[in-house]
Amino acid sequence: MKLRLPVDHLVCVVNDLSRAVTSFVDADFTATPISRHSDAMGTANSCILLDGAYIELMGIVAGTPANEGWRALLAQGHGLKGIALASDDIAATEKALELQGIAGEVRHFSRAVPEGELRFSVIRLPREMTPGLQCLYCQHHTPALLWTLDAMRHANGATRILSASAPGVEALSPLAVSTDGLPMADTPQAAIVIGTAEPVSAERRDAILAATGIAIETRPGK
Repeated sequence: MKLRLPVDHLVCVVNDLSRAVTSFVDADFTATPISRHSDAMGTANSCILLDGAYIELMGIVAGTPANEGWRALLAQGHGLKGIALASDDIAATEKALELQGIAGEVRHFSRAVPEGELRFSVIRLPREMTPGLQCLYCQHHTPALLWTLDAMRHANGATRILSASAPGVEALSPLAVSTDGLPMADTPQAAIVIGTAEPVSAERRDAILAATGIAIETRPGK
């Protein structure tokens, strides 16, 4: 069964962030420069920006209480370990979750990028709600600093994520939407289908799978 989820981005947690980034770049995707989050978060990332939902490649820089959940998931193997759902009003999202009996605290974060300071607010969903995944709602306060024209320009003509799948997705069914949203399925192997202008070779897709644990499929012309 496929769900439609209001996905902001998909989080791929990896052991070797540089290798993961290189695997995407070698497949003619544009990846943002590796950027560290705060010392408290103890993580770093690089993003594959697309129209709408994007892919976040995340690595652990240092073990901290804030990334204990990510480290526990990474210990089970790298891969698609997190789903961030989109919010355009994090306070309203918090109230809506409360009405569904889902507790969550709004937290505010920022990180520096060459263009300035990215600011965003998140609500992490209870870990027991989504075993095998760490899920959250995310509101971007500075989207223009993230979705830049240069970051969204890919040599293979990648445009958007068409669908995705990962183990444990079905647990998010209470948060599914009836229209729009990204089609997602609960499958043993995580996969992301991306619309591109040019196909990505099997060799390059195998390299991404080895570096990230995610099977990438491309659909030229979509």
